[in-house]
Amino acid sequence: MKLSTNVDVIKEPFHLNHEKSSRNPNWEVYHAHTCMEFLYVYEGYGRVEVNKRWFNIEPGCLLIFQPYQLHRIQIKGPFVRSVLMFDPYRLDAGLRAFRGIRTWFNTLWKLALVCPVLPQQQHAAKLYEHLSSKLRRLPPHKQQEEFVLCLLALLQQIEPFEGDLLQGHKELRQVNSNHTAGQITEWIERHYRDKFDLQRMSDDLHLSTFYLSHIFRQSMGCTITEFIISRRLKEACLLLETTSKTASFIAQEVGFQNGSYFSRVFKTVLGTTPKAYRMQV
Repeated sequence: MKLSTNVDVIKEPFHLNHEKSSRNPNWEVYHAHTCMEFLYVYEGYGRVEVNKRWFNIEPGCLLIFQPYQLHRIQIKGPFVRSVLMFDPYRLDAGLRAFRGIRTWFNTLWKLALVCPVLPQQQHAAKLYEHLSSKLRRLPPHKQQEEFVLCLLALLQQIEPFEGDLLQGHKELRQVNSNHTAGQITEWIERHYRDKFDLQRMSDDLHLSTFYLSHIFRQSMGCTITEFIISRRLKEACLLLETTSKTASFIAQEVGFQNGSYFSRVFKTVLGTTPKAYRMQV
């Protein structure tokens, strides 16, 4: 497993950084991720800023961050935590057999959380310890099932705290599209299989093409086209792992114009061919 939390969710859709320690007396970070993050605190007191609101952090807390959600963490003294980061699309696919938990997960993923911090979640420490132990004994291509099982158990454990996360405010239980980048990613999720048309996006979102391109690159660090390619590759990887469809068929299904272009992009981004990728999983 990588030690960095700068996770490429195409190459590594699930990632655990277990018991990471920082001894800086004044530790701070301000960033966002393309993936979802469940962070458990063993040691450290401080606060976290999400959506211009501050929440206290103490040992035993579980912090929940949604994709692209800017968050600022400030800690005084030693900071020991475990960080579980994952591609929400991949987990959603893994939860298809669990209708209730899948619905609950989509709440955490897509709805605006009033409070992203749950105190007294020591059970998460046990789940992360068990997962870390299992991962050390398994080759990478067999680890995904363990991640899904851990997240399934964690989701079951925190479901009774739905009221704390949402605080009963129905008007806040809406798709988290409060900023333009979020609106764009939601539009892409609906249309990434289609031939990309920036003007169509502009018409649908009632924003200029220049503004869409500028604000997306500013917020996400990549172009809209690069993000769409990334999304198509995520889906292609899932289909290569779970179906017997040919690479050419998958290429068309996820939005690539032809099989040769798909294979070239796949090799450039992932460092292997679709055929070799399928043989590895």
